[in-house]
Amino acid sequence: MATEGRTAPRIREDLEITSVQHEDGNVWLIRDDLGLIEKPVVVRTEALAVLRLLDGNHSVEDIQEELVRSRGGVFVSRAEIEAFLRELDARGVLDTAGFRRARRKFIHEYRRLAVRTPFLAGRSYPADKRDLERYLDGLLLSAGTQAAGPGDVCGLAAPHIEIENGRGVYARAYGALRGVSPRRVVLLGTGHTLAGGYFSVSAKDFETPLGIVGTDREAVERLRLAGGEGVADSDIAHRREHSLEFQLIFLQRLLGPTFSLVPVLCGSFRPGLASAARPSELPGAAGFVGELRDMVGDWGDSVLCIAGVDFSHIGPKFGDSRDARALRPEAARHDGALIDAACRADVEGLWRESRRVADRYNVCGFSSLACLLEIMPEAEGVSLGHEFWHEEETRSAVSFAAIVFHRKPDSGHRGGSR
Repeated sequence: MATEGRTAPRIREDLEITSVQHEDGNVWLIRDDLGLIEKPVVVRTEALAVLRLLDGNHSVEDIQEELVRSRGGVFVSRAEIEAFLRELDARGVLDTAGFRRARRKFIHEYRRLAVRTPFLAGRSYPADKRDLERYLDGLLLSAGTQAAGPGDVCGLAAPHIEIENGRGVYARAYGALRGVSPRRVVLLGTGHTLAGGYFSVSAKDFETPLGIVGTDREAVERLRLAGGEGVADSDIAHRREHSLEFQLIFLQRLLGPTFSLVPVLCGSFRPGLASAARPSELPGAAGFVGELRDMVGDWGDSVLCIAGVDFSHIGPKFGDSRDARALRPEAARHDGALIDAACRADVEGLWRESRRVADRYNVCGFSSLACLLEIMPEAEGVSLGHEFWHEEETRSAVSFAAIVFHRKPDSGHRGGSR
């Protein structure tokens, strides 16, 4: 990788870099949700200065000069820097021609698969079928048998945090689906790694230790065509995504093999918060949302709409200067306003509240929750719980909640209030 006299390679923009405690002090882990980097790359704090300069604007000579200056004149050779860059390139950290070739091949091979295999079995939940059944049964039993409210269930917002971290709210969410028997489930999740569109759909069937759920390929194709450029040209974002996989194992245990799936990942709506009032007003999203709303209306009582939603992400891990415990009261008030708007099925009220705070609390499930409110029939929601999970080592926290939606008697299909 020759670099003399030209700009050094840029670090990939789709990587997650986090600090962790180590016996020798803090180190930094570079993770790749795409999957090309199978194990996190570990770098020490002193290497961060190099990573920050890999922005496509600095040469190796610039980096050398900056490092010598920042270290009070301690010499750093060009050879050391180039060796470090070669190591990063070999590990897939840099946005080079070699990485782009590997990425295209990786995506092409994934696109050809007919089944999306489970990524989190054995990591976040048991990989053995019987062990998973026992695990889910025990968790659901903890919810009790209380009814969530009157009326026919037509929708659910459930967490997508790690199941053990949110088990009580998961139990109440999916406990509310007892007795429900849809023929189709529209499953909306947060596309944490989604790039190149507002939405990603997959025609693959979805497998877990509990079996394979068939995808409604006709519905997926209709959405892809209606969404146009608003839909990502690849379904690679589904490969490792947990926001759908966690919902699926609960659905399989409760519903059995009798339903088909419409799997949708939603990207960030943050760029459109100021210019739109709901998902269907986003340029490039209206066709997709309108088609999905029409399909849900045509399917009537036979469809259930579910969104995998987490709420506030606060603390230094998510870019805040303050500890999550200091931010928690204001984040909880924001979450409460979003939950109240959702229970009213008020998608524009939900949007206004997010716009009011400029999404400063990083509600990663906002887009999927907003879409859920757009596509459901006229409904009213019941809050089933709201909690925070704290990650003490990073002084950060994530909040999550559950809301069950009941179809209003004699309601037509409106897709949220206007």
